[in-house]
Amino acid sequence: ESFVKFNILSFATDTKSWKKGLVSANVLNKSSAMDWSKRLEPIGGASQEDLARVGLVVSAGLEAGKTNTFGALEWALGMAGRGTKDKHYEVAVDTIFFLSDGRPTHGRFVDPDDILREVRAANDLRKVVIHTIAIGEFQKTFMERLAQENSGVFVDLGR
Repeated sequence: ESFVKFNILSFATDTKSWKKGLVSANVLNKSSAMDWSKRLEPIGGASQEDLARVGLVVSAGLEAGKTNTFGALEWALGMAGRGTKDKHYEVAVDTIFFLSDGRPTHGRFVDPDDILREVRAANDLRKVVIHTIAIGEFQKTFMERLAQENSGVFVDLGR
């Protein structure tokens, strides 16, 4: 459908995007996104056990071992434009799928309650739905609450 737009962000300490902004979900862009995603490498190695414990980052980019949850959410909500702060402005993003392998450990906010508060403030006027997907073994209450507070669904993929 030509009206559907998307982008992909990867994050660890920093956030990197596949494209500078949202692009149409056409065959060419979907293929390019798949190619980009295939170049993502896990932080801790490529064994099945490592894949279950770590997130994916672009191999040429992100500092290993840290999780800047707020930075990634802030970037993703920023793609929604002014609609998150101005009720008279049409928002560009209506849904975020947020996948993480661990608890927040880096960035401007690392306490889950602080992150939830900031997301509530950023998402106050135009409720962008945030679905959360957890992989690995860590306390998932934050991911559950993030989805619940933003009309999303929480999925636990476990190891």
